[in-house]
Amino acid sequence: MITLTDEQLAALRNLDRKRNGEDVDFINIADARALTDAGFAVRQASGWRINDRGVALLQSQTSATPATPAGAIPIKLMRPSDEGK
Repeated sequence: MITLTDEQLAALRNLDRKRNGEDVDFINIADARALTDAGFAVRQASGWRINDRGVALLQSQTSATPATPAGAIPIKLMRPSDEGK
């Protein structure tokens, strides 16, 4: 199993946004090379590009992990009728 660092995952997300035609932040060369070595991106004359395996990884993470901000604390919302229970 391959584990990506937070920086590599951010680079992969940037490559995905680039693929969708969005402007992206700087992509660290070391992170891009690591993604290429791991099989999630390819190097082309125009720069790095996410490949199908990289897209699949991001999609699997999106569907498996709900978007919860770091440090978020889950709370139970109560209706007024639930108070005191």
